[in-house]
Amino acid sequence: MKKIVCAFLFFFSLFNISYASMPNINTDEKQVSIHIKEMTCQLCVYLVNKELRSIDGVISTKANFKDRIVNVVAKKDLDNQRLLQAIKKLEYTPDIIQNQ
Repeated sequence: MKKIVCAFLFFFSLFNISYASMPNINTDEKQVSIHIKEMTCQLCVYLVNKELRSIDGVISTKANFKDRIVNVVAKKDLDNQRLLQAIKKLEYTPDIIQNQ
């Protein structure tokens, strides 16, 4: 029984790795990762997510205060400067670290 469970976990982990590394299928969307050095607590995460989600063209956001990174999925035609301006409005210092 232990071997079956181990085999299942092994194949499940392989599936997750390959699924996570799949490129974004929707070609009219982009992914932007932004580092925010002042994002140090859960309230910061809430405020950043709320501010970014209020922008027309932002599809989803996921902020993490441990890494101080927010990942944004947005429409391709959305200017990254709008994202940065929204974060600066909160008096944080944003820096784009990845743009796909």
